[in-house]
Formats: sequence, C-alpha cells, structure tokens
Amino acid sequence: MAIKINDDVGKYFQTKKGLRQRDPLSPLLLNLVADMLAILIERAKQDGQILGLVPHLVNGGISILQYADDTIIFMEHNFEQAKNMKLLLTMFEQLSGLKINFHKSELFCFSAAKGVQQDYKNIFGCNVGEAPFTYLGIPLHYKRISNKDWKVIEDRFERKLSTWKSKLLSYGGRLTLINSVLSNLSVYMLSFFEIPKEVLKKLNHFRSRFFWQGDGHKRKYRLTKWSIMCRPKEQGGQGIMDLETQNKCLLSKWLFKLINEEGIWQQLLRNKYLANKTITQVEKKPGDSQFWSRLMKVKNVFLRWVSFKVHNGEK
Repeated sequence: MAIKINDDVGKYFQTKKGLRQRDPLSPLLLNLVADMLAILIERAKQDGQILGLVPHLVNGGISILQYADDTIIFMEHNFEQAKNMKLLLTMFEQLSGLKINFHKSELFCFSAAKGVQQDYKNIFGCNVGEAPFTYLGIPLHYKRISNKDWKVIEDRFERKLSTWKSKLLSYGGRLTLINSVLSNLSVYMLSFFEIPKEVLKKLNHFRSRFFWQGDGHKRKYRLTKWSIMCRPKEQGGQGIMDLETQNKCLLSKWLFKLINEEGIWQQLLRNKYLANKTITQVEKKPGDSQFWSRLMKVKNVFLRWVSFKVHNGEK
C-alpha cells in the first residue's frame, strides 16, 4: 500500500502488523472470517458429523448463532459429535489464525446431558455455566426471567442519576434528560420481555424522583401524578415516555415481523406455535415459552391497530 497526500503518492510498503483494535476494517474482516466457521459447521452437518437441534422446526436444525465474535453453538447429547465439534473448532483456529478462548467460554448442559457434563467439560476445556446467561445483553433462561434479572436496568438508572447534578438544572433540563437518556436505558430489555409491575414501579420512581426532587435527600412534594406527566403535551402532560405502553409497542413489533418477514426465528415460531393457523387463531397455552406468552398477551392490542391486506390468498 501507499499513502497519498495532496495528489502525491509516496513509496509503496508492505503491511506487517495487521489491523489494530478499533480499526474500522476490523468488524468487516472479523465477519468475513467468522462466517467461515458457520460454513464449516454446515458442511459437517451435511456430512453427518454433527446434527443441529430442533430439525423438525427449522430446516437442517440450528447449530450456530453468531453476532461478530459472540457465538452460541448448539449440539445434541452425543459424545462423538462433541469430539467432532472440538476438532472442527481446532481446525478453524488453524485456518483463520484466530484463537478461541475456551477459558472464557461456558458450557451448558440440559436434560440427560447434565448428568455427564464433566465429560463434556473435559472435551471442550470450558467452565460449566449456570442459567440465566447473557447473550448480546439479554438474559437467557429456559425458565421465566425473574425480577432480579432486571437489576442490571435498575443499576444503569442509578449510575446515570449519580453523575447528574440536578441542582444546576431547570425542570426543562431534567425533562430533556429523562426523555433522551433515562427513558431509553431500558428499551433493549423492553423489546424482549414484559416488564414486571415491581420493576416498572421502581423505574418510574427513579424518573419521578429526579424530576421533582433532583439529587437532594429532602423529599419534595409531587405536584401531579406520574401518569399525568406521561401524557402527551396536547393532553396536559409533559410527553414523558410511558414505559408500559412502550413495552407493548416493542413486543408488538415482533408480531408484525412474524407476519411480514422471513427468517430462522420466524420459521421456528411458526412451526412450533402456529402450524397451519394464523396469529388471530392462536392463544396462550400452558408450557409456552416466556417470549411467546408475552407476544400472546399483547396480541389483542396489536390486532386493534393493524389492518390486513389480501393478496393472492395463499395465506
């Protein structure tokens, strides 16, 4: 490569140090190399060396979920397939030059595999993790997410509030911080789970205390209810985001994508919960996942505000 300055091209030289951290090319290069891991796993599946999970719900089964360098690998309870997967990961290291840190990785065993998890630990050299675990900022569990799993959101609110000097801010300044910062801290979690009443009450308490009381310890009188503050300005409120309404809207967006878009998660949900039915024909049932149960809970609100357009009649 060479460096061009004011139309003058300098001498060509060879790069030897590779990409540095935070180089804008790093994410692109990482994705190009990491995609090869998914291709290797897919080839191993076609050859019968490993098998994906829930092949009856997703064509070929699910073997890998990947976002940049955050990866989840799924396998059946089979020692031979586990050895094949470890060999495949070792081959990927040799081919790509990337080093997989098995000490930072975690192993999760379920059902019958839980009784022999020490054997799997010896194969992969990973520590055994405990549910819930966090992937892309979301706690994952085969059971219901509890209120304590929302503690990370409450901590974010408290950290932000501890750094703000609200005594120097007007009510307008506090209102701007609430709408632009505080109300958005919980958006990611609200996009996946229904917010528990206790957590909602606590988050509203943080926002209300900051607006009326600031960072002082002396309790101040609230001049109006928080529900009125969350109304639009044309209805006599201050336009503060209502977290409960926002939660319903964000969950409804999944229903919109389920109806209108195609993807692995849409295929899985349709085969597992819809079969030959439509969204309007299904209801919540015992044993449904927490995510699907919450979608069914906001379904009626969603259907009240959408319209369907008839096309060729295939669906």
